[in-house]
Amino acid sequence: MNRRLSRIARRVCLCLVQGHRNSMTVPSPNAEIRATAQRWFARLLAHDCSQSERAAFARWRAADPAHDAAYRQIGDIWERSARLREDPAIAMALAEARRPVKRHRPAWSVKWLSLAAAAAAVVVLAATASWKFWPAEAPAIRYATALGQQRTIALEDGSQVVLDTDTELTVRFNRRARDLVLARGRADFTVHHDAKWPFVVRTAQGSVTATGTRFQVRVQDGTSTVALLQGRVKVATKDDAQLAALAPDQSITLDAAGRLGELRAIPDAELGNLRGWTQGNLVIKGWPLSTVLAEMNRYSRTKLRLGDPSLGSTSISGVFKAGDQQSFAMALEYGWPIHADQRPAASEIVLTRR
Repeated sequence: MNRRLSRIARRVCLCLVQGHRNSMTVPSPNAEIRATAQRWFARLLAHDCSQSERAAFARWRAADPAHDAAYRQIGDIWERSARLREDPAIAMALAEARRPVKRHRPAWSVKWLSLAAAAAAVVVLAATASWKFWPAEAPAIRYATALGQQRTIALEDGSQVVLDTDTELTVRFNRRARDLVLARGRADFTVHHDAKWPFVVRTAQGSVTATGTRFQVRVQDGTSTVALLQGRVKVATKDDAQLAALAPDQSITLDAAGRLGELRAIPDAELGNLRGWTQGNLVIKGWPLSTVLAEMNRYSRTKLRLGDPSLGSTSISGVFKAGDQQSFAMALEYGWPIHADQRPAASEIVLTRR
């Protein structure tokens, strides 16, 4: 009997220690921060955790990257324990431990029973450790980028978000859904798959629901445009009166009134840029110069302006660094009959025909 139970304990410890080794690439927070993170993690799981406490936690977590790192490490251990129930060795050891034993046990077996209880508790806890243990209402976390800035965010569930310039995103996970609100700008979402835990991005015009996929949402001029790169998503109006299912390389726009437009295939000329901007590049294929300038100007306080409106229809192709106005102007002068007049005092570059 003691061999069976020690096998369970050893296997549980091995799995958790292995997970710890795998996570050692992340700098370890100091003991005080780690202890505080542990208290917050436990408190957020409590059914009576108040909104003011959740708000205090959100402030604590955002105050220092080390706080966020500590909390993520604890969450990582919590999630890793969920996989213990699937470990064949643990399952076999538990099955053996359940076999009947003689009624009269020696006194030394008491400690092994305690060990079995501890091991079983870990496995039982692991069996239910998932989205079900998220607080009913978790604190909202706000992310934002300034003009010309981009930011990559690793979310608690394993999903990843890339925020484009001048973008604001609020994230709130709870037991029902992974709920995000894109107030402005553009974001690329690579969603960790969980069919039972919908990933919902909301805008002023409607919502996008996914379970595991990659898509982008752009809020601009009172409209919301959804572009799907991988998997499937559903786009709905705010009142759910209209619904559209997207396939890869399709997009759809919700207008200012919240109505769904026509589903359309994304042209190759646009697909390259949808993938390129997350790396800080604008991948342009046959765009009118006026459109390119509007896109470049989103990333910089130095504005590119047409001194000759007839240049606006000039077809432009190439890969350009977003926000690098000077290099872009030099490229125009080199590849097109265009003169770029640098006006630093006015924070602008005026383009005329050469």
